[in-house]
Amino acid sequence: MKYINHILILLILSVMASPGHAQDTLINKALLKGLIDSLFEDTIVHQPPAITRNPEIFMSPDSLDATVEYGSADSNYLDNVTRKVHLFGDAYVRYKDLSLKADYIVVDLDSSIATAEGLLDSVGKLAGIPEFKMGEESFTAEKMRYNFVKRKGIIYNALTKEGDLTIHGEKTKFVAGGLVDGPDDDILYGSRALITTCDHPEPHFGIRASKVKTIPDKLAVIGSSNMELFGVPTPIWLPFGFYPVSETRSAGLILPRDYERSPQLGFGIRDIGYYFPVSDWADVKLLADIYFNGTYGLGVASNYAKKYKYRGNVALRYSYRITEPSNDYRENIEKSFSIRLTHNQDSKANPYQTIGGSINIQSNDFESLNYNDAQSALTNTYSSNFNYSRTFAGKPYSLTAAFNHSQNTQSHLVTINAPEFNFRLNRIYPFKSQKRLGPEAWYEKIAFQYAGSARAQVSATDTTLFDRSTWQNAQYGTQHKANASVNFNVLKYFNVTPAIDYGETWFFKTRYSMFKFDPEDTDFVQSDTIRYPDGTIAYIEKDTINYGVVERDSLDTGFVPFRSMSASINMNTQIFGTLQFKKGWLRGIRHVIKPSIGFSYSQPSPDTYYQYVKFSELYPDSTKPYSKFDNLMYSVRPNDIRQANLNYSFTNLFEAKYFNSKDSTEKKLKLFDNIGVGGSYNIAADSFNFSPLGINGTTRLFKGITTISIGATYSFYGRRANGTLDPMLYIESDNKLLRFEMLRLRFSTSISFGDIKKLLEGKPVEGPGVPGRPKDTRDKFEDLLSGFSISHEFGVVRMGVNGPDVNMVTTNSINMVGGMEITPNWSIYFGNIGYDFISKQITYPDIGLSRDLHCWQLSFNWQPTRGTYAFNINVKPGTFDFLKVPYKRGNYDSSGGF
Repeated sequence: MKYINHILILLILSVMASPGHAQDTLINKALLKGLIDSLFEDTIVHQPPAITRNPEIFMSPDSLDATVEYGSADSNYLDNVTRKVHLFGDAYVRYKDLSLKADYIVVDLDSSIATAEGLLDSVGKLAGIPEFKMGEESFTAEKMRYNFVKRKGIIYNALTKEGDLTIHGEKTKFVAGGLVDGPDDDILYGSRALITTCDHPEPHFGIRASKVKTIPDKLAVIGSSNMELFGVPTPIWLPFGFYPVSETRSAGLILPRDYERSPQLGFGIRDIGYYFPVSDWADVKLLADIYFNGTYGLGVASNYAKKYKYRGNVALRYSYRITEPSNDYRENIEKSFSIRLTHNQDSKANPYQTIGGSINIQSNDFESLNYNDAQSALTNTYSSNFNYSRTFAGKPYSLTAAFNHSQNTQSHLVTINAPEFNFRLNRIYPFKSQKRLGPEAWYEKIAFQYAGSARAQVSATDTTLFDRSTWQNAQYGTQHKANASVNFNVLKYFNVTPAIDYGETWFFKTRYSMFKFDPEDTDFVQSDTIRYPDGTIAYIEKDTINYGVVERDSLDTGFVPFRSMSASINMNTQIFGTLQFKKGWLRGIRHVIKPSIGFSYSQPSPDTYYQYVKFSELYPDSTKPYSKFDNLMYSVRPNDIRQANLNYSFTNLFEAKYFNSKDSTEKKLKLFDNIGVGGSYNIAADSFNFSPLGINGTTRLFKGITTISIGATYSFYGRRANGTLDPMLYIESDNKLLRFEMLRLRFSTSISFGDIKKLLEGKPVEGPGVPGRPKDTRDKFEDLLSGFSISHEFGVVRMGVNGPDVNMVTTNSINMVGGMEITPNWSIYFGNIGYDFISKQITYPDIGLSRDLHCWQLSFNWQPTRGTYAFNINVKPGTFDFLKVPYKRGNYDSSGGF
């Protein structure tokens, strides 16, 4: 009783010190004086003093172990009869990590129970509803009772947030954890609770549970529950529910991403699985697709990351699909898999050692078979590149181990290089003096470089990649390249570089050619396209009376080295030409020419590099040479004849300077980035000494929006009527220096509507519209299209053949991707839509439409080329995103086309 008196004294003093005490007329001064005097009366029965020097003071186990703070902005008073303190207007009570706020709070001093509720304001609306906070947990309610001693409370019409879940409870019991005779964690027990992810005051959907038990930051367990839409019960019932609400990762079931009813596959669910964290830096997802007709898919995915070390992800998928063609009752089974891996090492992890890259391997066109979006349907080439590199401090060499692969889903060809080791010695100067006393000698400039590689290569189709025969035909080899050079200036402006190059490649399997007799191969006329060594192309017709063909697909096992050596000397310089104007928009033109001339020499390759095979049954003694190294893992080409080439090239750069009237400054403009002209003359050849003259160049227009690439080929020789080259020079036969062979021209444009606006304005756009004024119709239209980008590809080839030149448009297509908001809630998306002017077809439109329904969303995706679509109404991503109504048609159910 003595300690309760002390608490009452503190309460009375705090009431006297409160802001609203001066206006409190419910307790007069005389009454307060009497209360205070009565508190100092000794109510304890006196006992004879014990004979001890240090008497112990015993505390009641029900007493509070910390100070209770309270107050209010309006008024408060103490009712000594009922022993209750009444707080009005922004009232609060604080005890340890507990905080309670409301417009009206009553504290019972005997039971240590605080009751809080809101009050009606001037318009009759409930205001100042209780807000309860304990540690990191907080919730609101219409009314609340809390016992400070037992740390338990009753909450009426509570609103609790746990992760992305909002729990509306009609009556909730709160039990604090950490007490001696209580639970370890805080627990909420609720009845008639509505659990939802909708944050609207009147939720649009939810699960109405008869009983709910929530452990904050861990889980929520519910009893029998019923799905409600807009407060209306539905026929959907759940016997129980288990929802993790922890902000940390925890193991649990992954609910299906999609449900499907397919005429071909039957009813199925996609991406159902299980998630579990392996550690603080890695997790694993096990996924599965299950259909009633026996079709299934399996997958495993993992993400991992270590700060300042590395991060990455890996995904493995396997698909086993069974379909029945409409005209055949036999089952059609398609197996495919996908391997994806990405690993990136942090730049701070190791300055001398790096590992990383990406792997993307598909079999049997996995992406296109299982997904219908434009990227999956249109991508037909995949590649991988994963490397480990090691440099050595203070050393000029480095080591690399790599895995790389390439594949084409149209031809189904797959090439894998693994493992591949590369050793590189950077440029070193072995004769450079460490302590030079005079000027640098010429031999000190001699530099040496070396590069070595070893590789294993497998080539096959994606369906036979793992067959035994594929790996038995794997190729192995090594390659060495060494270079010695010296660089010096002549007459100040000319840079001269003599060099010697040596290469040696070791093959353990070479190409084997043989003539295969076929008596059914009768005489007929065949059209053919011939590509000559000089790069030119001719169309001819030939008679074939061979009664067989030369097969060159076999590999012969055995060690065969290929060696090559060449010597060269090159000289280059730069020539500048400038033309300036003092007036007008154009202020100057600058032309930079970078000429280069050189000489290279190499011996012809030995005959052992060739295999001589007969090519016709009619001429058994006639043979043709075939290189043993054609289409092998290392690209090498034997020299048919001695090469003593005079090489020449000219690189041209064109720039302009113009006057900008907006800021009165002169600015530079690149007219042509690079225009190159080059060729060679072989003085050791007995004919066709001149190589074709090649011209190539690129330029960019409209601030880089459009890129123009050009390539042309001219010949110094004429062409006969049968399409073969005439050894006579063209100037001798037709009085013209060069004969046109081929011209390639390509325009590539990629632009967004924002780029168009910048281009027209001539300056960057800071933001939509102009601040300080409403947007006009033009601004709104520009903002509507700002999310779109357009790309256009146009390519044309002009070929010079016998007769009139032939013009061919090789590429002419336009594509658009992007999306826009039609209204604040409606949006449209184009994954791809375009038109091919050559085939006169729309290029795989991928169209999406979505509607924001607050906590729900509606989406529709359509790929008319395949005849596939998907319609979904689902809860937005979160705990309840498994609630959806899907309806779709996949590519296995559609006949394709519009």
